Amino acid sequence: MIRVLYMSDLHLEMERWRLAVPGWPDFMARHRAVARHPARGPMLDGLGRVDLVVLAGDIHNGLRGVVYAEQVAEYLDAPVVMVAGNHEFYYHDVSMLLPGLRAASGKTGGRVRFLENTHTSFDVAGRLLHVLGCTLWTDYALHGTVAASMQAAGARMNDHRFIRLQGAAFQPRDALASHEASLFWLRQTMAALRAGPPSDVLVVSHHAPSGAVLGARTGTIAPAYGSKLLGRFEDLRPDAWIHGHTHYRHDSLIDGVRLVSAPRGYVTDGDSGTLGFRPGILTM
Repeated sequence: MIRVLYMSDLHLEMERWRLAVPGWPDFMARHRAVARHPARGPMLDGLGRVDLVVLAGDIHNGLRGVVYAEQVAEYLDAPVVMVAGNHEFYYHDVSMLLPGLRAASGKTGGRVRFLENTHTSFDVAGRLLHVLGCTLWTDYALHGTVAASMQAAGARMNDHRFIRLQGAAFQPRDALASHEASLFWLRQTMAALRAGPPSDVLVVSHHAPSGAVLGARTGTIAPAYGSKLLGRFEDLRPDAWIHGHTHYRHDSLIDGVRLVSAPRGYVTDGDSGTLGFRPGILTM
């Protein structure tokens, strides 16, 4: 049995408002009371054996998520796989940050593996596990109105105000192009892995691969959060898929794929609910 701890949308950048959160001093004291525990983020004690940790994006802006990921790897004594969410890119240029994330994770001695249209493999007690990762973005086709959905996203999503790409504003068309490249890569890579030795295949993305798990992300903005993709993998079918972005926790079986998400969400003024967050555990 392979035991995977997964979480997303920790939004550690939001903790700068922590002094107004009820119970915050006690929450921080719990971190300090546990030896080697990361100083920030959710409590990770008492979770039992962990073979792999998955961080499915929106951990922290820029390279800071890699720093946190390495702390988690050292505390849980398990490798960490991470993908970038949209918030990693806030106040950064995608074309510069992606190489930076690869370089930063490369300096962790294998403790942290950053994935963007790349995969990594693990031997867990004699079982071969392949993990494929990407942000994935979106095809805007959830409602069948791609142009209108792109226009809505451009007007309402902060991504297109706070993210740059090669010096210019990151546009919905850039997200769509990235999505298409990731989708092509996922199918090609999964087909090659399925043709090889017997193995387990886990996909990690930030954006959701189904419109059925968007929670409160409804209406005209929903296509910015997920795409209807799982049916396209019916012939290849990953063993599990972990995603983030929607701030909706679930454990679902859709089109024969186990699809899970464990987002913490924003730690903000007057909201102590996120302090009790616990990661999800996936057994494979």
